[in-house]
Amino acid sequence: MLSKRKTLIFLILSQLVYLMFSISWLVVLGISAYLFRDSGDVNPGIRGLFVYLQAYPGGLLLGLILGWTFFAKGKYKQAVWWNLLPLLWVVPFIGIIIYANIFA
Repeated sequence: MLSKRKTLIFLILSQLVYLMFSISWLVVLGISAYLFRDSGDVNPGIRGLFVYLQAYPGGLLLGLILGWTFFAKGKYKQAVWWNLLPLLWVVPFIGIIIYANIFA
């Protein structure tokens, strides 16, 4: 069972990390928009990647709102799980950065 204090600290620290990735997300999304410039026929995989990148703010807001809602209700385990939702975007981004630094 998670305590209120541990959950509070986890929610605050993880959301600070998500805030840092929001800045990176703006840069990556801006660069990704150039994939569609001067091209009439775009690969559906690239278009899917772009939609995936655009969904980060929605997933972030959903995770933050539901995380704090469950925290306020005293459901700390569900708060932590909902707060982990933005990791669906953060972990692949970190993986790409590590891959690029090792193999590039």
